Amino acid sequence: MKEFHSFEDYEMTANTLNVVCGMVLLSIARFDCSRKDIILRNFIAKSSMSLKGILALWKVNDFQDCWVLYRVIVDRYLHLSSIAKNDEFDEFEEWSFFEQVKVHNRIKSDAEFSYEAVGDIYKRTDTEKVRIKHLSQNKPTWRRPKAETVAKDLGMDFIYKYGYDMASMHVHPMANDGQEDFHTITGIPSEARFPSQIAVLNNSILKMTIILQDAMNYSSFTWRRSLWDFIDHVRLFLTTGSTEYQISFLKLSEIFPKQALCEPAPNK
Repeated sequence: MKEFHSFEDYEMTANTLNVVCGMVLLSIARFDCSRKDIILRNFIAKSSMSLKGILALWKVNDFQDCWVLYRVIVDRYLHLSSIAKNDEFDEFEEWSFFEQVKVHNRIKSDAEFSYEAVGDIYKRTDTEKVRIKHLSQNKPTWRRPKAETVAKDLGMDFIYKYGYDMASMHVHPMANDGQEDFHTITGIPSEARFPSQIAVLNNSILKMTIILQDAMNYSSFTWRRSLWDFIDHVRLFLTTGSTEYQISFLKLSEIFPKQALCEPAPNK
């Protein structure tokens, strides 16, 4: 790719991609889902919302926080890769459930903050109580994968170096944080010229297509060829500016919602 595209072109592509993510989610919802498929479904949904958030932040000139959400997307991709490679969906779900329970119990047992422990989120069904007791006696051993290690195992350490790690500079405080924001808020002209952050849009859309593709591949479903074509054409836009993805989208729109974009695979 020789140059980046305009925000308007990225926005149209991202919005179309998010609509297709919705089609995928609604297609999955037509079938009974295993724990693995629910997790994969949620990975797509969460990443799609992060992409929407990046577009919203860009529109208010909050460019640095776009990188924060980009890092979230990269982190989600690396988690997904590690969990799928090691087939740890059940272990991941048990760990997640138990960690959330511990946080809620910590609030409930803290005399200073126990008044905050209100609402359905703090109520447990009998089934959940039995499960909590079991997990308390057999604590989950799963641990979050290290981003750098996962990227190296994938043979793509550049994702960590130039994606996750560089974006982390916008997550953790730096001495010149808010410099551009100062001028944006006050309207005071800046003598310095701030660099364009347009790459965050390009990279976020790319990572979203990878998460969508991988989640579909790891799922218990087979997917329509036109969906894979759409993903390929979105990536073609990123490199060449081609709008062929719009034609692919129209083809998907002719199929969905009359028919789901997937069906259960007999051997997955």
